Amino acid sequence: MSRKASWDAAPYDGRMGDDGEAPAFDPIADGIRLFNEEYFFEAHEVLEDAWRVERGEPRLFLQGLIQVCAGYHHFQNRNFVGAITLLERGADKMRRYPPRYLGIDAAALIAHIDGDRMRLEAVQRGQTGATTLAFPRIERQRE
Repeated sequence: MSRKASWDAAPYDGRMGDDGEAPAFDPIADGIRLFNEEYFFEAHEVLEDAWRVERGEPRLFLQGLIQVCAGYHHFQNRNFVGAITLLERGADKMRRYPPRYLGIDAAALIAHIDGDRMRLEAVQRGQTGATTLAFPRIERQRE
């Protein structure tokens, strides 16, 4: 499967289907799947589609998650300054929400992101040469 295949579907418009059910394409679930597969740029793109149409409470949380995706993408490209900045900004936005939000264990995810950011800051300060991260996984429970 090509990396682009996941967002070839029609853009998500945030509306329910004609039968009152959620649409078959769930951009948040798709973005999480891509995140867990470490396709952070692609996850960012898919989640951004959902963020663009969201006008409610989840908007800032989604923006934070998008920034986290971008931060890990910067890390993959060895841009540690960009990674540190976006991991911090994203986690700070997500921190404003309950520990479990949108079916995501946000508290555990934020703790992992903070740990990764601190490791990268230590690299920047020259305190360690280790530049590998064990990327977090997002497990989503339906609410």
